[in-house]
Amino acid sequence: MHSNENVKLTLPSGTYKLNQQQVDALPGIKLSKKLSQSYDIPYNYKIGDIYIGLFNVNKDFINNDLPGKKLSQDEVYNFLKSYGNDTYNSAIKNIGKNRLLLISYTINHIGKYRFDYQNESKTLTQAGEIDYPENQKEKATALLNEILNSIRFIE
Repeated sequence: MHSNENVKLTLPSGTYKLNQQQVDALPGIKLSKKLSQSYDIPYNYKIGDIYIGLFNVNKDFINNDLPGKKLSQDEVYNFLKSYGNDTYNSAIKNIGKNRLLLISYTINHIGKYRFDYQNESKTLTQAGEIDYPENQKEKATALLNEILNSIRFIE
């Protein structure tokens, strides 16, 4: 279970919290920090070989602008195509009354999901990411769906 004053979500059985030393040792973290200067994820978990990072709930308009965020992320990750990597994908979807910005790509045999899950009134957004070995995409996708389906905003 992960919760704070704005959100509750259920993490799968077997998930455990990582300390900072364990987070720093993860293979994809150094690359991620190069891509984004403000890349400290406050909540870090692991289940098997799959990493789950959760950010604090965003309450400000800029972070809750999913179309704007999608556009900026599309621009940031455009460099992958120039290196022959066509794995990047982004989409905004409706899930019930909530909205989801889902970004996925693979780099150095590590698959990545980045998500921004937003409440109906567009005032709260829970962002997170999942990193997984390329050969565990099905397991990671099931995990992503399990987490997204468990998110409950407290308004």
